[in-house]
Amino acid sequence: MRRICLSSCLLLGLFSATDTLHAEVVQVTGRAPVEGALSYAREQAMEDALHQASLQAGAQISGMQLMEKGVVSTDTVRLSTRSQISDVEILREDTVDGMYEVTIRADVDEAALCPASVQSYRKAVAVAGFGLAKPQQATLGRLENIEQGLPRWLAAELNAGGGVHALDATRISLYQDPRRAPSAETAQQRLTTSVALATQLGAQYVVSGVVRDLALHTPPKTGLVSRLAGFSQAPVRDFVMDVFVHDGLSGAMLFQRTYRTEGQWEAARSEKTGFATPQFWATSYGSEVADILERAAGDVDEMLRCQPFMARIVRARGNRLHIEASAAAGLRPGDTLKVYRTGTLYNLDLEPRTELTDMAAEAVVKQVQPQFVIAELGGPAERLAIQRDDMVIAW
Repeated sequence: MRRICLSSCLLLGLFSATDTLHAEVVQVTGRAPVEGALSYAREQAMEDALHQASLQAGAQISGMQLMEKGVVSTDTVRLSTRSQISDVEILREDTVDGMYEVTIRADVDEAALCPASVQSYRKAVAVAGFGLAKPQQATLGRLENIEQGLPRWLAAELNAGGGVHALDATRISLYQDPRRAPSAETAQQRLTTSVALATQLGAQYVVSGVVRDLALHTPPKTGLVSRLAGFSQAPVRDFVMDVFVHDGLSGAMLFQRTYRTEGQWEAARSEKTGFATPQFWATSYGSEVADILERAAGDVDEMLRCQPFMARIVRARGNRLHIEASAAAGLRPGDTLKVYRTGTLYNLDLEPRTELTDMAAEAVVKQVQPQFVIAELGGPAERLAIQRDDMVIAW
């Protein structure tokens, strides 16, 4: 009898598996023994250099042991990467102590997390207001409007990407005390208020966040001339924010990332700049904030792109389903969606978990209305006990 007794997987790198990795320039040296033709050794050294470069973006190590009658019969370890390498430049080639060495410089970028995904429906995302952890820091420049201005900018950027349909819910704050978000909501990182908001707006996901720091500090004077003349540089301002994405069905957190930057604040202390105004973007600080916000929008868009399209069934009668998905989702007559029944599963600590059961049934879209979709099953919904709040999914 053969059985698997161990299976482990470890992700190496600076980011989690759902993160978007950005391109970086690396310099590595590949080596291979010179045991025959020099051209073959060079080829092997180049392959070694490219492999080392790909590992710079993170590697996945998986191991498995097979036991037979209590004795390990197979012990394997696999190393794989999802990196893409471009703009390779050979810096040095030489033979050293019987080894052919090739030093290269290359751009390394991790491949897309779901490159084979062809599902192009736009997922509805509610973008809630961002909390301000230290309101007193927003007084300078009158940046109090950042609680709505920042998520509105983020929603506009997400809509411009075309992958999601971002809904403006910036008037709604999910956190009573932003300083403790999101752990203050539940110990299991599940946000019940996100489920209520998603249900209210017909959204699949909820994006929220907290602006942690807008502190101003004066940089030290550098240089003898600056100290003698009393020259003062523009003060430097910090920008730190957390971005969260919660599932609108279960309230589970799918994404959490902290973004931070800083820049010179050239605006006068008496100027009422406001957030996201032309005067704000004109400062060096505003330029740095714009870059970090663009990066955050890209990260959220990439993460959501890899998620399935899901929508609630709001009515089931006969073989006809009314589905809560707007025309903006991109559904068209003739599209097929898989039907899932929703239920509640309790873990060992009696904590509720949302469970989806595949009903092995498909619904064919017949009509697309501005605010809902009508689809038809091959038989009556009552036969499968399909009802309100069940789901349709496209992978």
